Amino acid sequence: MPLKINPLRRYRELRRLRRITAILAGYGLEEIVLLVRGRRFPVRKVRVDAATRGARLRGALEELGPTFVKLGQILSLRPDLVPPDIALELSKLQDAAPPIPFAQIRETLESELDRPIDAVFAEFSPEPIAAASLAQVHRARTHTDEIVAVKVQRPGIARVIESDLDILFHLAQLMERHLSDGERYAPVDAVTEFSRSIRKELDFVHEARNAEIFARNFAGDETIHVPRVFWDYTTPRVLTMEYIDGIKFSDLDALEQEGLDRRVLARNGARAILKQVFDHGFFHADPHPGNLLALPGNVIAPLDFGMMGRLDERLRDQVAELLFGVVERDVDLIIRALTDMGCVQAGSDSAGLRRDLLDMLDEYYGVPLKRLDFRRLFEDGLDLFHRHHLKVPAGLVLMGKALTTEEGVGRMLDPDFDMVTMAKPYVKRLFVRRYTAELKPGHWLPVLERYLRLVKELPDEIETALQKMSEYDRTDNSPRDFRIWERVAHAIAIGSIYIGSAIVLGFEVGPCVDGLSIIGLVGLGIGVLLTGWHAISNRGKYKG
Repeated sequence: MPLKINPLRRYRELRRLRRITAILAGYGLEEIVLLVRGRRFPVRKVRVDAATRGARLRGALEELGPTFVKLGQILSLRPDLVPPDIALELSKLQDAAPPIPFAQIRETLESELDRPIDAVFAEFSPEPIAAASLAQVHRARTHTDEIVAVKVQRPGIARVIESDLDILFHLAQLMERHLSDGERYAPVDAVTEFSRSIRKELDFVHEARNAEIFARNFAGDETIHVPRVFWDYTTPRVLTMEYIDGIKFSDLDALEQEGLDRRVLARNGARAILKQVFDHGFFHADPHPGNLLALPGNVIAPLDFGMMGRLDERLRDQVAELLFGVVERDVDLIIRALTDMGCVQAGSDSAGLRRDLLDMLDEYYGVPLKRLDFRRLFEDGLDLFHRHHLKVPAGLVLMGKALTTEEGVGRMLDPDFDMVTMAKPYVKRLFVRRYTAELKPGHWLPVLERYLRLVKELPDEIETALQKMSEYDRTDNSPRDFRIWERVAHAIAIGSIYIGSAIVLGFEVGPCVDGLSIIGLVGLGIGVLLTGWHAISNRGKYKG
């Protein structure tokens, strides 16, 4: 059945594509325009002669609107796709927009909540307290006298984003097909990942769930207050949460006027992000000063849970190995950890990577912790990733961004703030957990179960092997078959000694010395002796 194309949608996309190419060309980005349209055409030139390519790209994305602003923010976290100078500029992208009329907000609210706005809220301020590209936030009061912040999605924004995503997929396909490095950078995969991310941000139910997970993780922590979600007034396009009347971290004068301790706030914020990253594996990906409010008692209230980072247990283990390699200046361990993460691709210049890692480690080795610049260390690492075309796990870059952002906030609050020293116990705990996890009963029980099953079956297996051996006579015309079965029998017997000894050691069967079973150690010694005797006595027997 032929695919039906909506002519109106196609017309809108063509108009949008023409506007996109005109803006890109206006910022001196003709190479992208030529890729899309295959020809030049007259455009309004923006004054960009003195601007860097990163600044020009940032200006173009800001003019193109929310989809492209979000894309730029994501690309700033992908050193495997964009060079460091462009990534730095894209990280400056601001997600702000002029407010939309209250009549449109009312229409969205009543459509989503399926009742008049007065039936839901006793009061609703028509003036927004914040306006961004995807939504704006209003202060309201419920009929149960609770003050709330209501986040309402901009009307029609989902349709605009879907149209822009179609155009981005088209552009990514052209890049993959026509650019020499297109396949290596996998632009289609990058757009697919971006589309998944921005669609999640458009679903406010997803953000509400993130907030509740965050709240559970910090239950009982008196230094963190997570706004409560009002589920009765929350839908995919409307998010209602507890209104937090706090002071933004960026307002230093107000913090001091309220008698808050900037040094304590800096440490509370650092402890919070370190717990999120290294203990929970679920963290706020953008803890900038505008997303953090200070409350009485130096309590911190984080806002905006749309973009969260995740480090699963496997990735946290790999991060532990990577960090340990950095601390020990063990380049082989670092490369192994990067390879386990999937960062090092086939055909990579391993000698060049090893050399650059050594140079980077030498630059920071011996530097006092207080003089270490976490941001510079992170940016140098991203530069190395880009130069060697290393693939970067999204969680790893978000982790680095969250930690460097928090370090910047900490130093803004307290010039003597030392993020690296605060991070040391968390990194150490992560490393210890990485290498003690294998000693936990939960890890070993399945392994021991398999070994016990093997030991239980060993007598039958040995008996079968001996029966096979007895079928052959040493005067038989098939001495090779006999020798094969003889080797099998010896291997099974010696292997059973090793396995049994390992189990005895694992269960610490007495008598023991310093927690080591003497029986197990003797068994291992016998196994080693038998292995050596078998190798020496049969040297040269099994040729041909």
